[in-house]
Amino acid sequence: MLAVIHSRGYVGTLRPNPDGMEFVYAPQWLRRKDAFPLSPRLALREDVWRGNEVLFFFSNLLPEGTVLETLAKLQRLPRGNVYRLLEAYGRECAGAFEIVPAGTEKLSESKLTYRKYTSKDLAADLDQLRNRIPLLARHSELRLSLAGAQNKIPVRYADGELSLPVGNAPSTHILKPALQPEKLFPDSVVNEAFCLHLAAALGMNVPPTVVLTDPEPMLLIERYDRVVTGERIERLHQLDLCQLAGVLPDHKYESDGGPGLGDCFGLIDAHSALPAVDRLHLVDWTIFNYLIGNADGHGKNLSMLYQSDGSLRLAPAYDLLATGYWQNLSDKMAMAIGGERRPAWVQARHWQRFCESVGLNPVQLRRRARDLCSAALAKRVEVLGSLGASIALDQHIAATLDRNSERIERRLGEVGA
Repeated sequence: MLAVIHSRGYVGTLRPNPDGMEFVYAPQWLRRKDAFPLSPRLALREDVWRGNEVLFFFSNLLPEGTVLETLAKLQRLPRGNVYRLLEAYGRECAGAFEIVPAGTEKLSESKLTYRKYTSKDLAADLDQLRNRIPLLARHSELRLSLAGAQNKIPVRYADGELSLPVGNAPSTHILKPALQPEKLFPDSVVNEAFCLHLAAALGMNVPPTVVLTDPEPMLLIERYDRVVTGERIERLHQLDLCQLAGVLPDHKYESDGGPGLGDCFGLIDAHSALPAVDRLHLVDWTIFNYLIGNADGHGKNLSMLYQSDGSLRLAPAYDLLATGYWQNLSDKMAMAIGGERRPAWVQARHWQRFCESVGLNPVQLRRRARDLCSAALAKRVEVLGSLGASIALDQHIAATLDRNSERIERRLGEVGA
């Protein structure tokens, strides 16, 4: 059995069963006045939860793709056995919960321990990454996991130094090295840094991010699902939109059955404490991804974050990349605009359908899109200059912003006209 732990106490128990897994909330959690469910799809109740809803929630806590396959091989586990994978790698997931073997949950009450993470240690881990061995595989007692398809390192960053969490200690930042293999994805660190810094310059809600250079360029991203108060680090619970929609991570793309833009707006309408505000944030996210040429904005790249009062709000934007920079990737957008996934083919009628399907005022959309485009063009040089981007990336970003802002201006200008 696995214990699901929150800083407030024992939340419940995850158990294997012949059909996969089952979850039951702990009686003491149900008695708490400040108790909240793992997900709106797993409401608080005494009865055992079985079936797909349990699978939808817990499978989305694991890494994906080749990262998951390699982790499974290291522990000689079947890739599809979510329970066994969580048992091995579920201690430091995205969000608020620790998932630990039952009987070890009292470790969560112990003193938090961190190990200094030197440049030499990091260099050794990065060498393993190039040999297709997951980051932190050398550290057998550090059972760390982060959802997503990219290798990432959860770390604590304080006073300019990195350290690795040991046992139940929470991380405060995520360290993202270059995408592998680098020859296929050059400049990935500066690419993502530019997109996040540009989004911040436009007033979008994104986590603080810096580029570290020792021993090589890496992106250090402050975790928005952690609150640091002195020596105390609190985990905040979040749900990505695949969890909220009841979709497996393998189906995160709209073309595979994952949420599209209409679904995302619908989930915000259904669950956000301030849906009008969060809808505007999602509008910005949609326009910005089109503007920078990010074809990989899927359902796991949007999350909702539990607030202190138990309500949900759209989380800061993350995983923003100008994917068009890499010619080996498709330019088809993960989420269609008005039924069209090819950015060059998005016409006025597609923007009109998009507005109608999610209940947007076309005039307001046009005004907001123009504001974002003009601000992005004005801020581009300053942001790229601060990051020391390569000439190739600089030229690509300039051409992409010019081309896509012109498309937005021309085609959105016809919407509702």
